[in-house]
Amino acid sequence: MRRWILGVPVAVVIPVLAGCSTTVAPPVAQPQPQSPPAGATLVGLGDSIPAGDGCPGCTPFVELFGDQLSGDDALPVQVANLGVGGWTSTDLLDALDPGEYDADAVRDADVVTVTIGANDFYAELDDYLDGDCGGDDGLGCFQPVLPQLQTTLTSVLDRIAELRAGQPTAVLVTGYWDVFPDGDVARELFGPQFLRDSAALTLRANDVIAEVAGAEGATYVDLFGTFKGAWGDGDPTGLLADDGDHPNQIGHQLIADALSSAAVAGSGSSEVSAFTSSEWSPR
Repeated sequence: MRRWILGVPVAVVIPVLAGCSTTVAPPVAQPQPQSPPAGATLVGLGDSIPAGDGCPGCTPFVELFGDQLSGDDALPVQVANLGVGGWTSTDLLDALDPGEYDADAVRDADVVTVTIGANDFYAELDDYLDGDCGGDDGLGCFQPVLPQLQTTLTSVLDRIAELRAGQPTAVLVTGYWDVFPDGDVARELFGPQFLRDSAALTLRANDVIAEVAGAEGATYVDLFGTFKGAWGDGDPTGLLADDGDHPNQIGHQLIADALSSAAVAGSGSSEVSAFTSSEWSPR
C-alpha cells in the first residue's frame, strides 16, 4: 500500500538585530501537498458465481480480478462484489433501477463485470428431468428462455450505459461453462446424457450472451473453453466446488485470468489507468 505524505511547511524565523537594517528574505517556495492518484472502481454484478457461493473460504473472481488490475505498481482498484446467489437476469435488471444500491455503485464504476443468466433456465429443469421438456432434442422447454434472456440482458447493459452517462467504462460479460451442475457430481446424479444436453443448452445460452455483449459494445469473456478446453470436451470437475455447480478456488482464479486477458485485449494495456481514460474502446 502506498503512503501519501503531505508536505508540511516549516516556519522560518528571521531575527532583526538592533541598529542594523532589516533585509527581507525572498519568499521560500513551500512544498505542495502530494495527492494520491485516482484509481479505478470495479463492480461485479450477477449471480452466485461472482458471489463465491458453494466455496467457503474462497476468494471470488471479482476480488481476484481487482487485484490483477491493481498489481504492485498500478493505481489502486476499489472492488464492490454485488453478486447474489439465485439471481436471474430479471433480478439484476430490477437492481439497476434508479435509486437502488447496485445502480448507485455502477454509476461510479470504471469497470463492470456481469455474470448472469444461468438461473433463468432453472424453472424448466424439473420438466427436463421428468422427460417432459419436448422438442426434437429433448430441450424444447428451454427454448423460450433464450429470447427472454436476450431481451433482459440487453436491458441490463443499456441500463449500465445510462448510469455511466457516457463515461469511459469497461464492461465485461462472461458466459458459463455450464448453466447447470457439471462434472462428476452431475454425472452421478443425472447421468451422461444430462451432461451432453446441459452442454448443448449452455452453448446456446452463451451464444445469446455473446451476441448481446457484442451488440451493446461490451466485451464477451468465454468460460466454456476456459473450463473445458478448446474443443469443449474437457472434464471441469477439478475446477468445481463440492456441489459441482460453482467454481472452487482454482476455478475462480481461471475466471479472473480470463477477465484480465480480455481487459488487456480491450484496452491495449494492463495498467488500471487505461480504464479511467478515454482510450478505453468498448462502451
